[in-house]
Amino acid sequence: MIRTIHRAKFVLAESDLLLQNAAIHVSDPGRISRLEPWHGPPADREVEVIDWGCAAILPGFVNAHAHLDLTDFHNQIGDFTSFTDWLMQLVRKRRQWTVEDYRRSVHRGAVLALSCGTTLVGDISSGGVTSQALQSEKLRKVVFEESLGLRPEDATAEAVSLEKRLACIALDPLLALGVSPHATYSVSPRLFAEVAELARQKGILIATHVAETSAELQFLQTGRGEFRDFLTQLGVLPPDWMPPRVTPITYLDQMGILEQSPLLIHGNYLDAESMSQIHSSQCSVVYCPRSHAYFGFDRHPVRELLDLGVNVALGTDSLASNDSLSVLDEMRFLFDRRKDLNCGEIWRMATLNGASALRYGGLLGRLRRGYWADMAILQLPEQVIPRNLTAQILEGAGECVATIVAGKLVWQKDEIRPCRQPGNWEQRSGISP
Repeated sequence: MIRTIHRAKFVLAESDLLLQNAAIHVSDPGRISRLEPWHGPPADREVEVIDWGCAAILPGFVNAHAHLDLTDFHNQIGDFTSFTDWLMQLVRKRRQWTVEDYRRSVHRGAVLALSCGTTLVGDISSGGVTSQALQSEKLRKVVFEESLGLRPEDATAEAVSLEKRLACIALDPLLALGVSPHATYSVSPRLFAEVAELARQKGILIATHVAETSAELQFLQTGRGEFRDFLTQLGVLPPDWMPPRVTPITYLDQMGILEQSPLLIHGNYLDAESMSQIHSSQCSVVYCPRSHAYFGFDRHPVRELLDLGVNVALGTDSLASNDSLSVLDEMRFLFDRRKDLNCGEIWRMATLNGASALRYGGLLGRLRRGYWADMAILQLPEQVIPRNLTAQILEGAGECVATIVAGKLVWQKDEIRPCRQPGNWEQRSGISP
């Protein structure tokens, strides 16, 4: 049964599939049942028609890596001398927060994400707060419950605690769960194994931060450097800890983690062998362009990963190292800075690739019959032309004014009021039916 029809001057179903003066029919369960040129109001007057006028209806953006619980740390970290100095400042500030502080931060992050046209987020949760806080948010999410610990003797207890946290989370149609052993420098092989087995039993996705900094590579190769100082200062580095003396990706492979095709977050420092291992194990990589630039990391190997056929998605990371939770801002940043990437590649990283990375392939990332009606509405300048519309959007044309998840309007800019009487649309848009 058709519930709603969304109509606009443009429907950009995929980066290279543009329809003009088109309509999207949404069924009662919230899926797309039809996408076609506008033929006039439906005979069934019970069907609501929402006309967005001079706008583009797009697939909802996918933010494959975020820390929504850190939203209120925006501009709270002072000048830092290294990545671990930044981490230490963050750790100290986090220790001052209450559970309620985190709840407010998560809520604000969810609203900010929706206001940018994001409809699906892969979020890291510390201590179970995020999953509970997000249950009332109309944002589609995969929440990865995080685990840390370098002491092998603590691994079983940490894994049991993780399993209990997962069991306490009430699932709903917009919430899926994953697990996140934090990083190769903060999780013991035994804990990695315990978490991976838990993920295998539950059939859920693993996400881990990997190859984020050159100092991480140094620590795993030699056991020296800023990470040793950082972990020692925190009192979490076992006195008998020995470096594996391999790259982070090889380390994950040796522990059997790559067999489960985990979601690899960042991947800023990858050599040719590591990228080949990632491709062979069918892992997805999440690239966070503006967070990457914030820390001044070396050039990201996104071009090389794409050329190999690796699925690369986009993420914003947290507002502790970024200025917005907008995936569209990430896309525009890449379009401006990475001339070795074309429009279609950038668009797919923010939509189809992100959906695939979070196990929503075939359900999200494009506007097509049978897919969930998760959509972003971009208001466009009246003078915009259909030619190269994708490039025009990446150059800065358009502002998100509404977000739709499972066919329901879940966020709308206050001053925007779509026309619900289709007869007025042709006059406002200048497009004939």
